[in-house]
Amino acid sequence: MRADPKRHALLATGIVIVLGLLLAGPVRTQDSWTEPPAGAADLWYIVKIAGQPAGYVHEVTKTQTQTIRVDSDMRIVLNRLGSRVEIGFISSSEESPDGLLRRVSYKMTASNQTIRTEAVIKEGEIEVKNESGGKTYTSTLKYSGDLYGSEGIRRMTASTLKDAGDKVTIQTYVAEASLIGNLNRTVLARETIRIGSRDIAALKVEEVLEGMPIKRTGWLDERGYLLRQEEPGPFGVIEIIRSDRSEAIAAALAGGELPAEIYQSSIVRTNIRLPRARSIDRLKLRLNHRNPELGWPEIQISGQRVIEKSEKVLVLEIQRTPLAPGAAFPVKKTEANRQYLEPNAYIQSDDLQIQIRARELAGTEKDAFRAALAMERWVAENMKFDLGIAFAPATEIIRDKRGTCVGYATLLASLTRAAGIPSRIVLGYVYALGMFGGHAWAEVMIGEEWIPLDAAIVNEGAADATRLALVASSLAEGPGSLSIGAAQQVFGQIGIEVMEFDTAGKTIVVPAGAEAFSTEGDVYANPWLGIRLTKPSGFKFGRLDAIWPDPTVVALEGPSGETAVLEQHQIYPWEDQEKAMGQKLTELVPEGQKGQVRIEREEALLLDAPDGRKSAAAILRDLEMWVLRTEGKDAPVLLRKVMRSFKIANLSD
Repeated sequence: MRADPKRHALLATGIVIVLGLLLAGPVRTQDSWTEPPAGAADLWYIVKIAGQPAGYVHEVTKTQTQTIRVDSDMRIVLNRLGSRVEIGFISSSEESPDGLLRRVSYKMTASNQTIRTEAVIKEGEIEVKNESGGKTYTSTLKYSGDLYGSEGIRRMTASTLKDAGDKVTIQTYVAEASLIGNLNRTVLARETIRIGSRDIAALKVEEVLEGMPIKRTGWLDERGYLLRQEEPGPFGVIEIIRSDRSEAIAAALAGGELPAEIYQSSIVRTNIRLPRARSIDRLKLRLNHRNPELGWPEIQISGQRVIEKSEKVLVLEIQRTPLAPGAAFPVKKTEANRQYLEPNAYIQSDDLQIQIRARELAGTEKDAFRAALAMERWVAENMKFDLGIAFAPATEIIRDKRGTCVGYATLLASLTRAAGIPSRIVLGYVYALGMFGGHAWAEVMIGEEWIPLDAAIVNEGAADATRLALVASSLAEGPGSLSIGAAQQVFGQIGIEVMEFDTAGKTIVVPAGAEAFSTEGDVYANPWLGIRLTKPSGFKFGRLDAIWPDPTVVALEGPSGETAVLEQHQIYPWEDQEKAMGQKLTELVPEGQKGQVRIEREEALLLDAPDGRKSAAAILRDLEMWVLRTEGKDAPVLLRKVMRSFKIANLSD
């Protein structure tokens, strides 16, 4: 399976949006518009993303003499890029009569395997047990003061918030995010809002949960139950709205069919298209914040340096991490690296199948990084991309060998950790085909340095410098450690400009306002990619601004429907280059006959269809494959004519 950026780049963003929604904290809804009776409530709401119904929550609260019990069933369904993604939470919590949290248990299903968690609240400590793949992993969280559950929060809100300016701060525990923090609610105004066919008097409140930078706007009824809630997300506004049972269930059955332009809005188009992205050693970027009130995260990731920072602008330099060979493994466990060497419910490095595979791949290798590269290659060659899996533990991934970029990273981190090499998961952006898209990859600690490895978009050696890391996690505290905080501050909120990059020992400076390409008369020129070509008379240029997932750099459109399209592709570093080119051309021109065409001093591989309606040629530059394909009348003639005008810099480097 070839490493194709368009298949992997925009993956983690979907997880950020869904988990950000599901880990949003206490919410309430109501069924059939009967007021919740004292001591019990059976409540429903509908969830919308970018205006599209995408799921429901059903919550039942029962108050007994000594215990308040809240049961919640939450389901989110998204249809993204042709795949149906379903994520479910079933949770149950117990509170004391005064609303103090005693116990929380929940089941999360974001793949084919369910992960179960039980948290017992003790004096100053929460004991958390996560179970997946038949194994249980225990951890503890420390806290001070009181922790309130959702019913306790509702009661304190109803008794405290009355008029504009009123505030309440309540400490709570969000088990799904493994987060302890203060929930701050401030009344903004009294309003009447319409829900369905009813006008309801409401308190409009602003809500901020410590540890989550997003501010939510909510409308509460007089008893503190939520009528409506809105918050920004990478794919548009996330809404939680009171609904009846039938409408809520129908929303989940249908699933949110998010339009293509919503996904495009969550990726970040760059000012130029980068050449040989997998060979870039240094990258300088200007990040422009569209929502400055969210602030910038503290990006404490090795290989990244903040050069300039203001409310709206962050200038960041990313350096490909130099590697000192010779680090041994297994690494001795210390307090500093313990969480990166020990298994947890997601990175299950204690699983027998994972341990056996790790030993096989490491073999007799003594160098930790070379062993990690062998594992990266195995994951890249054996995993199958599946957008329908949002988040899965390693035991499921190694069994099914399916997942998104997070699955690739989770499996690689589990294998390296099983071999005694410290590992973690990183969430951020990766460059591909004219844009930065949400992505996840693994990092391994070699000596004292964290070295990025990416089994989904593979490089030769350490990952290149086109990865903008936002947050790193051992996953000991679950996926919430990736999807909240820094991810919420940045995903869907920024623009990115390339300022400089280093490749092949050269520094390329991109002046402010520089054009990505030019078309003068019949000539297309792209100085950043180092290419130029001339269109035939009567043709016009098209698809000049294509970005991921479209590999097109420039298209030529003829007067009688003929087309010539120049595309940019990647290959694995270990692939046989001639074989890789042959496979790509055969995909484009099945049963094609081999031909010849020269590009300057280089011979291009070429296939012509027997009927003369299709032709394609390919050449290589490092791990980059350039493909020119033509269709229509006299396609072979058109291809050779365009290829003779094609110029590419440093072709023989």
